Amino acid sequence: MSRPKSEDKRKAILEAALRVFAEQGIHHAPTSAISRAAGVAEGSLFTYFKTKNDLMNELYLELRQEFSRSLTDFPHRDDARTRLRYVWDKYLDLGKAHPERLKVLAQLRATGALFRENERPAFVFYEVLNATHEVVRGKELGNAPPEYLVLALRSLAETAIEFIQAHPESEPACRESGFQLLWKGLAGK
Repeated sequence: MSRPKSEDKRKAILEAALRVFAEQGIHHAPTSAISRAAGVAEGSLFTYFKTKNDLMNELYLELRQEFSRSLTDFPHRDDARTRLRYVWDKYLDLGKAHPERLKVLAQLRATGALFRENERPAFVFYEVLNATHEVVRGKELGNAPPEYLVLALRSLAETAIEFIQAHPESEPACRESGFQLLWKGLAGK
């Protein structure tokens, strides 16, 4: 009879993978380094995750869920601008507080190894998609795929985060001008 899996051990492996991926890059991070960082035997890692790709997929889902969990006071009933601004600010806050998480998310997306079911959008994606669609309907960008516009928002936010990390003194201006660039681009104003 096999022993039951420990949720604490699973979380320790995911956190270790996050740290090792952030430090070494996904392609240069052997599972042995992740196991060592988690304080588990390498065989234990494979008890929880059959392959490195399975581990990467679980980490990707966990990081996305973490962001969704941080949106506890999402303004569901407010106008599109308020909803987009809320997501913009939360994303920048997360990037500022946990730059390694965004770095690893970008690496995970770039691997091409994520399972298709991980493409299932979280509620925040739908909220941003709906808000974006409301803004561009009947405007010049009205024919652009809304999913593309959501990706553009993420890209612009990640650019703002990168700049703010290099120039923390300019955070208020960068945060505001970045959102204005996004809003004016979407709204055509």
